[in-house]
Formats: sequence, C-alpha cells, structure tokens
Amino acid sequence: MLIAIIAGPTIEAALAEMEETASLADAFEIRFDHFEEDAFAHSKRLEDLVASSLLPLIFTFRKKDQGGHRAISEKDRFAAIEKLAALHPAYFDFEADVDPAFIAQIAKKFPKIKLIGSYHNFEETPRNLDAVLDGMKNPHFSVYKIAVKANSTPDMLKLMTFLKEQSPKISLCCISMGEYGKPSRVLGKVLGNALDYSAREEEQTLLHRYSLKTLREIFHYRELNCDTRIYSLIGDPVEQSPGHIFHNESFRKEHRNAVYIKMRILGEELGDLFAYLNMLPFSGLSVTIPLKEAVPHFLDQIDPAAKEIGAVNTISIKKGIKTGSNTDAPGALNAIEHHLKVKQKRIAILGAGGTARAIAYESMQRGATVSIFNRTPERAVELASEMGCAGFGMNELPNHTYDILINTTAPSPDGTAPIPAEQILSGSTVMDVVYYPKETPLLKLAKQRGCPCVYGEEMFREQALLQQRAWK
Repeated sequence: MLIAIIAGPTIEAALAEMEETASLADAFEIRFDHFEEDAFAHSKRLEDLVASSLLPLIFTFRKKDQGGHRAISEKDRFAAIEKLAALHPAYFDFEADVDPAFIAQIAKKFPKIKLIGSYHNFEETPRNLDAVLDGMKNPHFSVYKIAVKANSTPDMLKLMTFLKEQSPKISLCCISMGEYGKPSRVLGKVLGNALDYSAREEEQTLLHRYSLKTLREIFHYRELNCDTRIYSLIGDPVEQSPGHIFHNESFRKEHRNAVYIKMRILGEELGDLFAYLNMLPFSGLSVTIPLKEAVPHFLDQIDPAAKEIGAVNTISIKKGIKTGSNTDAPGALNAIEHHLKVKQKRIAILGAGGTARAIAYESMQRGATVSIFNRTPERAVELASEMGCAGFGMNELPNHTYDILINTTAPSPDGTAPIPAEQILSGSTVMDVVYYPKETPLLKLAKQRGCPCVYGEEMFREQALLQQRAWK
C-alpha cells in the first residue's frame, strides 16, 4: 500500500495536498506533529479533513526524539492523540516504546482503528534486527514499521533481506533512510512491505525518498510484486545515471516483471553485495566506475571479450550463476558507427581506465588503429602494451593525427576540457563517453572547431540496449 505523507501545516494546506495526490496513492498519512498548534482547536475542520478524504487515513503524531516536529509533553501529546482517535481514522501510528497502558487504552476505546507500532533509528541500522522487532511486539499492533538509517548500501540490503524473511510471517514495513537507503523505497514493494511511504515532492536531505510521481511513472510501483526481478546499477557515483529511466521503460514496453534501481557501492563492499545478491531476487547488474575491473573476481564466468578487456560492465544472474560481459565496448563503437565506420580509421583515446580499455579492444576488433593518451604516461604505455596498441602521455597528443577522438576521462571538477581546443583536429569526429551534461566541455570545444560530435548518451543507449539483451 502506497502512502502519501500529508504534513499540513494547516488544514487547508493538507486538504489541497490530499486532492493533488489522491490519484497517486492508496492512503494518506496525516502527520499532525507538523501541523500548527491552532489546527487542533477547530474540531469541525478536523472532521472536515476526515470526511473529505477519498482514501483511508493513517494518523501520526510523532514524538520529537523519533522524528516529530513539535516539542510537546507526553501528557499533552497523549491528549491530542485521544482527541484525534475520536475521528476514527483507519490506522493510528504509535512509537513502539509508548506506554503500553496508553496503547491498550486506545485499542480498547477505539477497537476499529488498526494500530501501527513504529521504531525509528536516525543514526544506524541496528546489528540485530530480530531483537528490534521482538522488542516492539504488542498484541494491539496490527502492523510493525522499522525505519532505520543506512550508512552504506549493505546496510540497506541487510534491512531488505530482513523484510523478505519476515514479511510472510508478520505485517511489516521496513524503510531504509538516508542516501544509501533510497532504493528501499522501491524494493519494499517487491519484498513484502505492508506500507510504503512517499510524498508529493522528492526528499534529498534526511529521508532521501522518491516522490509519488517518480514511484508511479518511473518505477511503475503499481505493477511491482513478489515475483518482480531486480536489476541495479552499482558503482560510485550513480546518482546522475539515467539507467533507471531507460531500463524501467524497456521492461515495461516488453511486459517484463522487472525493476531497475541504482545502488552506490564502494570497492570494499563488493563482498557484502554479492552475499546479499544470493539472498534477494536480483537477476542482473550494470557496473560503473570504479568497479568494472574489480567485479570479475566475484563472478562464476566471464565471456571471452570481457575477459580479454579485463573489465565487466554487465552481470547476468541466471539460476544463481553470475556471468560477466562488457557492453561498453560494442556500445561505444555502435554509437560511433551510426556516424562513420571505424575500419582503417585512426582513433585517439584519452584516458587509460576500464572504459578506455574496452573501447580500445573493440576499436581494434573492428579494424581501427588505436593510440591511448593519459596524463600519467606510464599507465597509457602499460595499457597499450596489454592491448597491443600505442600509448603516450597526454602532452604528446599534438604530435599525432587522428580521425576519431574519444574521451574516457572523468569530468574535471573545474569544468575544463581534458585538452585545449587547438589540440582538437578540425574535421575529426569527437566522442565523449560522459553523458551528463550532454554538452561536455570537450564537445563544446569540438563544435567550435567544426567537428561532428558523438554524445555520451548515444553510447549509453547502445550499451544499455545490449544489457537488455544480455538479461533476457
């Protein structure tokens, strides 16, 4: 059930937000701790709020130390809660550590209201989640909600694994908060969440949640279920990638029961990641920097081209077997060859990382002559020696001619191009593998020099199409 969070702070504002989000949600959570104090003085307006709702209501008056927005004594909060309960919402959310006698009193006085027991931890994901849930148990709770901060993607996956194990036994909602926890807003529906929470606007500061519209239109929340297969981008950074837009739309067009998320993973977390992959319904991964050359060690098999390249950007998981391949290489060359054929062309590649390795390999397979240029000459020479081509320092580029220039270096923090304009040969075709922003500093200079440009988004689309084929 997808819940739209309504925070007021006035009854009028709440009514307007409820009207705007009614078509996107299954229920409203009214966060009364966000409301202005005088809202509680108008019983008739509160009744109007309930009467006007087109969806079931969850009432919440969170206390300050568990995320509430009003400093109020427990005595006054309990009085407000009892007054609100008299409006007979479908659910009332209580902190699990509230005085059991008060919870029993509300349950007895308002037996038709389903009570939600909540636990919040804004610092970490507790090591023993079983103990957390056991400590929340109360005979009057119909649903249990555990919201904890993820300090890493493995934290989020740990909570999602717990949800998968427990949801068949108990009505449970698990939310992973913080930047690393954002994928849990999608995965909850797949892994058995009783409740999923969102709002009209995305939240990027504390909770890091997707908006209702994003969940519905990008992740196709309504279609997700326990049989949905999970695919994900892994690497660091991942936030700017449009992969979730492309792949989720592809899944929908092909009527595949699948969803694609993005997870920020560091190299030292790969062991934990692959352990959780065995416990959750993952069927494939896209791999971005800096993991392309590290993931092969965790795979069961690697296709010959990816093995030769020494970098994997695509992982397929079928019957537990993890297979690595590389779609960067053919994706980049397919993008270029929509503009011109590379056979017998001279290609200059800037950079000496995994993407440069992949493009060099595929370029040579298609009959091009390749030279690699890098700020650290030794790295360029080393890679070129491994690939069977030529390697140089970046400062030697002016001494060479080329037909195609391909930039694989990371964007500069100061927004400058990796080479000056005069080193871009007029009439050459210039490609930048970076797809955000579309007009990179290098491509801006190339256009000024009259060069045909191949945009990073063209490569992204081509390699993503190949990933879709690999995952079928």
